[in-house]
Amino acid sequence: MNLDDRINTLTTLVRNRTDHGQGQGSAFYYQHLSPKEGDKPQWRNVLNTWLVTNRHVVLPKVQDAEIVPTELCFHLRRVISGRLSWSPYRLSRDQLHERVRLHPSPIVDIAAIEIGDLLEGIVRDDKGEYQGLVPWNAVGPDDFAGQNKISIEVSDDVLVIGYPRGFYDTVNLFPIVKGGIVASRWGAHFCGAPHFLIDAKLFPGSSGSIVVSKPRELVLENGNLLMAKEKQYAFLGVYSGEYQVKETPVELEDLIIVQKSGYNVGIVWYAQLVEEIVTSGVKIQTSGS
Repeated sequence: MNLDDRINTLTTLVRNRTDHGQGQGSAFYYQHLSPKEGDKPQWRNVLNTWLVTNRHVVLPKVQDAEIVPTELCFHLRRVISGRLSWSPYRLSRDQLHERVRLHPSPIVDIAAIEIGDLLEGIVRDDKGEYQGLVPWNAVGPDDFAGQNKISIEVSDDVLVIGYPRGFYDTVNLFPIVKGGIVASRWGAHFCGAPHFLIDAKLFPGSSGSIVVSKPRELVLENGNLLMAKEKQYAFLGVYSGEYQVKETPVELEDLIIVQKSGYNVGIVWYAQLVEEIVTSGVKIQTSGS
């Protein structure tokens, strides 16, 4: 699979529906793999496949309270009569309660939805044959920065792959790929939270987008120049929105105004948090609707 195919089949459009309205975001596929045996390249079993997005996409807030959508829909690409079409798959509230996993820390804005068994059922029909679905691509722990010989530092170029404001190539069903740079110290927890910042102009609907390093075919390791046959990227994290700081509240008679300041930088939760969630995450606690 070439770079274009890998990038363009990594993500999907997601929509949620509540009693209060609808929302839209981005998501991508993540594979949980069996443990490695030694450091040599090897085949590894795919233990499960997960759909990863933001916590606030799976549990939107109404009056500052998280609620469980009545429905959350993700999409697969299907060829119908020679044309690409979205093939929606809808998850009910009960299914979300059963399949969603969150980080034990509620500040982590990531949610993972177990879909491996669902994909197996969707891909094949009753006769065991494929149903025109376009294969999807996924990232996993082997794609973390440092695991695939790609190292990251501040000012490095990154890509954010998603569906800003629901915008995408409606004919080919390709997402939008936007660029930016690492804007805070890589590996550090910015202001104590397990995320870093990127300098990139993004929009609502980009929530849940995957963030990867700019693809490259050359890396420097221990003074040696290594070259790959095809460009490679590292999975860096999950974008969740613009970084904002609340100013000191201003009281005007019976009205309190809280101003927020933004800096055109975005929050990206570190990729390793996804693996923590799929291995030891917690289920949805709220029953709100």
